[in-house]
This record gives sequence, structure tokens and C-alpha cells, in this order.
Amino acid sequence: MINVGPIVGEGRTSTVCAFGDDSVIKIPKSHVPDEWIHLEAAYTEAVRSVGAEAPEVRDLVEIEGRPSIVFERIHGLSMWDVIRSEPDRSEALVDELVGLQRRIHGLALPVGLPDLVARMQSKALAVIGLSSAEQSEAHDLIDELPRGAGVLHGDLHPGNIIVTDDRIVAIDWFDASIGHPLADVLRSTLLMRPFRVGDPVHLPNADEGTLEKLHGRYIELFADVLAIETPNWLAAVAVSRLAEAADPVESDLWDRWHARPQFA
Repeated sequence: MINVGPIVGEGRTSTVCAFGDDSVIKIPKSHVPDEWIHLEAAYTEAVRSVGAEAPEVRDLVEIEGRPSIVFERIHGLSMWDVIRSEPDRSEALVDELVGLQRRIHGLALPVGLPDLVARMQSKALAVIGLSSAEQSEAHDLIDELPRGAGVLHGDLHPGNIIVTDDRIVAIDWFDASIGHPLADVLRSTLLMRPFRVGDPVHLPNADEGTLEKLHGRYIELFADVLAIETPNWLAAVAVSRLAEAADPVESDLWDRWHARPQFA
């Protein structure tokens, strides 16, 4: 029998518990397919193999018949918790987040990560509310976007970064892929955008003022990448986010999709 310790973190898809002195175990919630757990473990190992600042995967074990991942325990707080407790550090922490994301984009390409375009197309087909004609349009629109060859985290925001005394570490690599860095940056801008209503699960107890500050600084630091942004890119990233049914305010994601230029 596996002895699981107290809960140290919880998200929409999993619960993270202490596991011994120097590990944690990530236990999926009931709605999460077993395949996702194996993929997250494989993607995390893949990015670590090329030097990404990611936790070590130590084991895959079963909890009540479901696969769970044993990770090394990174002793620190989430960047989001630090921002909330020490708001004066928020700008410097966004600078660190951007530096981390740029390092990820510049890594050598590992074996085993999926292609961003194929992943985005698959997500578009899963969006409830898209007509079959729109699904086809989304598929073709994504197919026409410029390709890239960067390592992408796919879900990078302050809640997915652990801050320690001497480093920062990115966690939750399930959405990792290989593709154009612009898609990764646009995804992060959506995750950190100011929410006027609702409470984002990934940034709990967020207030609009804090998010406006983070979002503005992030956009400023990534101005070079965002200079090549097009409405079709934003529409594609927004529709991919809609597939997850995890956003507290989906209306503006739909607005971004509907604002796309007519695609011939």
C-alpha cells in the first residue's frame, strides 16, 4: 500500500500530495484519462533531457488503480503565491518568468514532444459550440499559420512556476509541444489577462489590478515576439483554450475567435 502525505497543491485536473521527504505525487482527478498521466510524465522527461528547468520524474505508480506521477519535490512557493504575498516583487518576478520562457523556447528540440499545429487542430475539433463548418475553418486556419521550431511549455503562468531560494522551476508540462514561440506567448497573455468577473482556477483569488500589472509587464517584455502577431494567431490560440472548458470568462475567447478575418 502506498502512503500518501498531506495535500500540497490542487488544480482542475489533479491533486498533489507529499510523498516521503523529497518527493510529491500527482494524483489525477476522476475525469482525467489515464493516458494524460503517461503523456505528462513523458513530456516532462523529454524537456528535462534538453536542460529545461523542470522537476525530475521519479516514478509512475498506481493509486486506487489509477496511474499517478512521483516528482521530485521542489521546495518553494508558486510564483503566484509570492506575487500575492509580496506585491512589490511582482514586476521582477514577471521578468524572471519571461526569462524562463525565452530559455525554454531556445532549447534543443527533444524527442517525444507533439507538434503544436496538430495539437491545436485536435483541440479545435473538441470545442463545444463550434459548428462543423467552423471546425473545418479552424483546422485550415491553424494549418496555414507559420511553423516554428521552439520548445513550448503551453501553459506557462505564475501558478505553474515554483520559486526557490536560488532558482525557478516550471511545472505542469502536459501541454508541451514543438512549434512557433508566438503561440506560447499568446497563450500566456490569455492566461494572465485581467479578469473582470470570475475567479481563474489557475490564479486563485486574483484581482484585476494585479493582473493588469502582470499582463502589461509581460506584453512589454515580449514586444518583439508579439510584433508578428496576427488576428488569426490569436483566434487559433483562443479556440484552443476554449476546448479546455477551464476559463472563467469564455465570452472574450469567443470574441477573439469571431473577430478573425474571413479565411479563404
